[in-house]
Amino acid sequence: MKLFCFYIVAYIQAFNLHFASDPKALCLDGSPASYYKAEGYGTGAKKYILHFQGGARIDGSTQDQLIQSAYLRSKTQLGSSKDLSKQMLFNGMFSRSQNKNPYYYNWNLIHFNYCDGSLHQGYKSDPIEYLGTQLYFRGDVIVKSFISDLFQELSTADTVIVSGCSAGGNAAYFWIEYIRALLPQNVTVYGVPDSGMALNLLAIDGTDYPTESLIQLIDLVNIEVTHPNKQCVEKYSKESWKCYYAQYLFEFIKTPLFIIQSMYDYFSLTVRFKIDCAKNYTLTNCSKEELDFAQNLYKQNYEILSQRKKDYPETGAFAPSCLEHCFLLKDYYDSSDWEVPGDSGNTLQVALNNWLNSKTNIEDNFYVDKVEWPDNKKCSNSDYNNYSPLYVLSILLISHII
Repeated sequence: MKLFCFYIVAYIQAFNLHFASDPKALCLDGSPASYYKAEGYGTGAKKYILHFQGGARIDGSTQDQLIQSAYLRSKTQLGSSKDLSKQMLFNGMFSRSQNKNPYYYNWNLIHFNYCDGSLHQGYKSDPIEYLGTQLYFRGDVIVKSFISDLFQELSTADTVIVSGCSAGGNAAYFWIEYIRALLPQNVTVYGVPDSGMALNLLAIDGTDYPTESLIQLIDLVNIEVTHPNKQCVEKYSKESWKCYYAQYLFEFIKTPLFIIQSMYDYFSLTVRFKIDCAKNYTLTNCSKEELDFAQNLYKQNYEILSQRKKDYPETGAFAPSCLEHCFLLKDYYDSSDWEVPGDSGNTLQVALNNWLNSKTNIEDNFYVDKVEWPDNKKCSNSDYNNYSPLYVLSILLISHII
């Protein structure tokens, strides 16, 4: 009997692997695009969360370098579905444990695997050959195939949340209006992008490599298709790269958003803006110039989030003053060590649920930390021991590889 119960619990908690039905929906290496899905049941049977996986993007200052980056990436699970497990388990908002995730444990939870390398968008009909390998750039058709495969059930849903982390957070911003327009109006749609609001700022050395590389990416994979948000593309027809930054895209996102964003985003600080002193998740060892840069990032984030709230009062947010990147699928999604404001009880789990279910007091659903690092009482990350050396090393390796 105990063994039988174990298998029942495992079945309920498992996310099963599904492949896209469209034969054009291919990963970088030509394997079929895929997603993981855990079936909803009970009160969650008609509720959905679509989560775009993160993992940076192909990188390079020239198209040749981008192609080389794509080749290296095609040998990993961020560019191929060949070695994916048939079943997966996730944490945080995708936990199937009612104790850990009381609000969404029984929803339909869908994890869009990221294998195109181009921020879940872009398309080239013909593959590019590199070192005897065919490389496919099919992000646009991958996402559209996922939505098409799920459309029948999504169109009869009560609620659909569009989410994602990092590059997946970018994708949530990119695709939210497309998904909203596709579904019937009686389906409630929300956007909950996580750590996808990378700002258009010069690095501390005065360079702007991310935008320069982004322009090369657009020239490589967006000749046959545009960015998913057509209104943005029309306005910035001569500066289409702006549509890849949330700060410019906000104008064209009418769907209610709950924005999850560290005020001192770790990936932005260390990789985009070259604040090397922050690589141990603290600013303790930074110079005055580096500290000033980090505090300016805080102020810029605060201004942009506040403007979004002013323009769209229904906007919610969870933005702690800590060095971190991605929150939703991690254990501290519901941890009392991560609260805004500090010692308020407002974990990300609580804040998001308040926003989704308490529309009368919209000012109470905007959890943006007003205390700058390290004076906030929670999640300042001033204690480097919160992270094992192996964890930090893995993050640094990933950021340099992809």
